[in-house]
Amino acid sequence: MNEQRKYRLNYILYQIGVMFFPYIALFLKAEGYNGLQYGAVMAFTPLVTAAALPFFGMIDNGSGGRKILVYTVSALIIAAEFLMVGVNRLSLIIAAVFAASAAKAAYNTSIDSVTTVYAVETGKEFSSFRSFSSLGYILANIIGAFMFDAAGFHAILIVSAAANVAFCIGWSALKPLALDAEPKKKEHNYRLLLTNKPYLMFLVYQTLCFTMLTFVNNYDIIYQNMRGMPSYLFGVMTAVRVGFEILTFFILSRMKKTSYKAMLAAAPLFLLAQSAAYYAMTPAFSIYFLMAVSGAGSGLVIYANNKYLNKIVRPRNVTVGLYIAAVVQNLSVGIATLAGGAAIDRFGIKYLFLGSAAVLAAAFVFTCAFVKNEKFVKFAG
Repeated sequence: MNEQRKYRLNYILYQIGVMFFPYIALFLKAEGYNGLQYGAVMAFTPLVTAAALPFFGMIDNGSGGRKILVYTVSALIIAAEFLMVGVNRLSLIIAAVFAASAAKAAYNTSIDSVTTVYAVETGKEFSSFRSFSSLGYILANIIGAFMFDAAGFHAILIVSAAANVAFCIGWSALKPLALDAEPKKKEHNYRLLLTNKPYLMFLVYQTLCFTMLTFVNNYDIIYQNMRGMPSYLFGVMTAVRVGFEILTFFILSRMKKTSYKAMLAAAPLFLLAQSAAYYAMTPAFSIYFLMAVSGAGSGLVIYANNKYLNKIVRPRNVTVGLYIAAVVQNLSVGIATLAGGAAIDRFGIKYLFLGSAAVLAAAFVFTCAFVKNEKFVKFAG
């Protein structure tokens, strides 16, 4: 298998390996736990991720450390999956989610950072690899949705564990990167990065936009379940949303003249469509169309994110810039998810989406007012 196919296959295997995460809340709801309880469990994932990322950032410093890191976190996730298969006590499930969430923090960041470097070194378009993560997400959600109804949550855990084993085999087959063979001459400059005003404004935008994107995805399956929709529809609707995300990648990668700021500004407006529809409790058939619009929004923000960052931050600070953004975003997602669980019990689930729509509208206004056009930014950090 050639190198490009290995990278693409690894993205698919990664998504199947972590496909159990969206179904934890649905499993707990079926077991009789209330909104605050399963909201608290879901909040563990981003909060633990935020705490673990700085530690993993120190380890992720070359091919040797990176490979050991990925094998370690894969083993942690597999162990957590088998722990959840054997127990149904909330305390033990929380412990398993804690371990899996800490491991997941390094998983996705390591894959993205390695693939970004590989794409630069080979002159390939990053989205041609990243789109396979979206494809894997579609496959994982379709498989998971049908398996949840047909075989239950524990069957999803077993399939996910097998995918993690396969991922480790694929990861070990990757060739070393040229960057890893070079001596380190320059370290990350945190102080310079944190005085970079365009980066700080971009960090606020990322926090608003990605928090709401993840928040809506976290409660998506609960919303559909509370409306009486079968679980398999979650897989179908996710396929529609992520399919349009991939289509957006394809269209944007073929556009010669683009403004990354314009993409960033447009993204929250596209994402807002799903939140508005959920709050309005529109008929189920209309959600398919709005999922497509939301998918285009997530495609815009994912496509423009790293490209805009590369325009406003010095190359040696790109990785640490991504880690800082990930920490802030995950803290925000954790707080929002925990608050959302409590709000479901008190106000009902539809009001969660009224809040997410308001935040996305604020993200659009903030981007127009404060995020600089990349053409007028000189490296400051």
